[in-house]
Amino acid sequence: MSNLDLVAQKAKEVLLLALDVDGVLTNGMLYYDEHGGESKRFSVRDGMGLKLLQEAGVEVAIISGRRSLALSRRAHELGIVLLFQGIRYKKQLLAQLLQNKGLDWPQVGYMGDDINDLACMEAVGLPMAPADAACEVLAKALFVAQKPGGLGAVREACELIIKAKGQWHTLAQSYFSQ
Repeated sequence: MSNLDLVAQKAKEVLLLALDVDGVLTNGMLYYDEHGGESKRFSVRDGMGLKLLQEAGVEVAIISGRRSLALSRRAHELGIVLLFQGIRYKKQLLAQLLQNKGLDWPQVGYMGDDINDLACMEAVGLPMAPADAACEVLAKALFVAQKPGGLGAVREACELIIKAKGQWHTLAQSYFSQ
């Protein structure tokens, strides 16, 4: 079996996509203003991919080591209720989430970009990374996006899963007929 076939097979099984934030949903840069405020930059294409993925019946979880009001707002806009912030040990949280949802590790995709994501990536069925992830993460990823974090990597992951499930044409077509 080729690597592409293996990735497609694993993607077809995904019922939950878990994502890191900084370096995955964002470009990994932190922007601070003179008043101590923080801002983040998110891709609208990643957002559309996440909306389509949810329409395909795949749940999305966001697990961040940091806390951010901007992230809370973005998750709310995308209808993502599984938002966990300030999490140091992401695999423990993900294991609890899987238990609560009645899911197994092979049914989970995870996209991370740095060493604090490795434990999750080693456990899930479909470990993924943006193109600009740390080398240790790239070595563990079964799927590496062509795009960097915050600039379309998540969209690629969403499309991969939707297409593997055979739902891309139907979901995309629904936007053409409006």
